[in-house]
Amino acid sequence: MSGNLHILSEDLIFSIINHISEMVVGVEKITGIYTHPETEDVRGITLQYRNNRLQEHELNFSGIEDQLHGLRHENNKYRWIDNSQVPFDTHYEAKSQLNIFDELNHLILLVTIPGAIRQEKDILLIYFKDDINAFGVQHQKSSLSTDNKSIIGHLLSGSVHSYCKLFWQEKEKFNLFTQKTSRILEQQRSVNKGDARKEELEAIIFSWADQYLLNCSNSDGVNYVYSREAINKIKEFKGEFSSLQKAIKEAIEYTKLIVTGVNKKVQAEYIEYVTDVNYTINKGGLHETTHLSLRLQRVYEFLDRLETAGLKVDRMELNLTGTNIGNAMEDKPITAAAISDYVGKNKERINLLFEKYPNKWGFIRNNFKSIINVTSRTNNQSRSWM
Repeated sequence: MSGNLHILSEDLIFSIINHISEMVVGVEKITGIYTHPETEDVRGITLQYRNNRLQEHELNFSGIEDQLHGLRHENNKYRWIDNSQVPFDTHYEAKSQLNIFDELNHLILLVTIPGAIRQEKDILLIYFKDDINAFGVQHQKSSLSTDNKSIIGHLLSGSVHSYCKLFWQEKEKFNLFTQKTSRILEQQRSVNKGDARKEELEAIIFSWADQYLLNCSNSDGVNYVYSREAINKIKEFKGEFSSLQKAIKEAIEYTKLIVTGVNKKVQAEYIEYVTDVNYTINKGGLHETTHLSLRLQRVYEFLDRLETAGLKVDRMELNLTGTNIGNAMEDKPITAAAISDYVGKNKERINLLFEKYPNKWGFIRNNFKSIINVTSRTNNQSRSWM
């Protein structure tokens, strides 16, 4: 199980940050520092209040990895620290005209993430103002006392550790279920099956797909459902189980991006088992046929929508923020968080398309910060502010 803890550490960090943001009212900022499970580099993600809402940003630890050792070797479940003990805050301040950390009366709760197999732990930094009213408690002495901080640290670290245990238990169950399903599929595809065996196999396939959808619903806080046509398409799947896994995952990510509201239906056309297509691109009245994967095709279409929305926002003389551009999107508006999430997950594909089509999407390349940050990190795998 320890190996799984290592592999899934990035998903866990994102889930815990969302858990803390919903649990505690008034927290000004939450930062997660962790080791990426594939590249082994140090990553950072933060949620911070801006314009009365929490917004996600990425941190760049390039050049200061060694200075993080002290924080990541913490032996206790939690510890209270101040800004002077956070090296990347000082590092960022020295490089920026705007000092977003230069606020007085902040207290920072460091919470370690359990289960790491490395000596350096994944950690959370939870930024509080020195005000007990942040917890909805009205009190004459509003400043956080030592007793207050002890209680807060104990409760939050305990909640984080309990959340981690439940997270790993569910992931372990799902992994075992996936492995068993894969073995059954491999065995059954090597023999001739009658109608009864075919129905059993379809039930197994859909059982996995349905469980995966439920896990995504619980993780994202929305209600994903398959359309009737999607259910039939899943049951009729023939091929490698890994292809089904990839197709379902991409279909849910696509649904998350384009369908608004808490009830999101995964349509049959979102589930694509083919890996490559001949894609026709309309360029100034002419048509150029190129060979794009389905994933690249969708990213291409997203960049087109982003470019159109960015130009629209510029014509309206509004700020080029994720919120304004998301609201200006054609067909269906999307949130700034959805734009940030999609761009972050597809940065390699975006840069690949920028190289393939150097004359496309010129406005967002030069004016929209989320895209500028992606292109500036083409040769640098460390995360930076977005």
